[in-house]
Amino acid sequence: MKKEKILEFLEASPTIQDLRKFAKMLGLRIKRTMRKRDLIRLLKTEANKMKDISSVTSKISTPESKDQPHLPSKPENFDLPNSYTKDKLVMLPVNSRWVYLYWDFSTETQKRVFECGGKLVLRVYDVTNIIFDGSNAHKIKEITPSGKTNNWYLKVDFSDANYLAEIGIIENNKFTPLIRSNIVRTPVAFPKFKEKEEWLILNNQEKKVVSALESEKFRKAAFPFENKPTSFSNPSSEEFLNYLFRSISGRKEL
Repeated sequence: MKKEKILEFLEASPTIQDLRKFAKMLGLRIKRTMRKRDLIRLLKTEANKMKDISSVTSKISTPESKDQPHLPSKPENFDLPNSYTKDKLVMLPVNSRWVYLYWDFSTETQKRVFECGGKLVLRVYDVTNIIFDGSNAHKIKEITPSGKTNNWYLKVDFSDANYLAEIGIIENNKFTPLIRSNIVRTPVAFPKFKEKEEWLILNNQEKKVVSALESEKFRKAAFPFENKPTSFSNPSSEEFLNYLFRSISGRKEL
């Protein structure tokens, strides 16, 4: 409650009962023996305290303008910058046949591109299983990004392959790279089978590692019943166990 309201109440010549109720409403402790003038004095003292507290509070909440830093109410611009003025070329695999590239230039690189007419050339190299030296790529894809774009989707030729990119300019009819990207590997487009298989010969418990082509011959020799046009060509569990038992022990039946 403000000081003005207390003084306004006292100027209205309240009765002693009204003074007691008003003091209790303010949370003041009063005695039963207090007279009217005592209650008026108590309320005036409380009003003066409110003045002191409000002045201290105003000093704390509103410091001098020279000490208060200027804080904007909201950002002036919510948009991200078009460029961070740093040389960067990043390539990311999208799937087994597509990659995504984005790039940014420093002020010096932008000036160099502008001096050469502003035409950029983007090259993507197939560098699978080689140490790239700039001229030994298996294949090269070259595109000219349109407009002022800074990103590009590109379809590559092979899955499960390593790719590297360079972005540059044409100077004196020769490609001059400005930035080189990271190396990425596209994922495989189909299940990948082992080139070699490991077989266990049951007669002597010998392990044999064979190629995929040899494993087909080895399987036919190990399971001759698979190629017979009889009911045994699709053996039951009992027939298969009998065959394994004969292979190990040399007996005719299990």
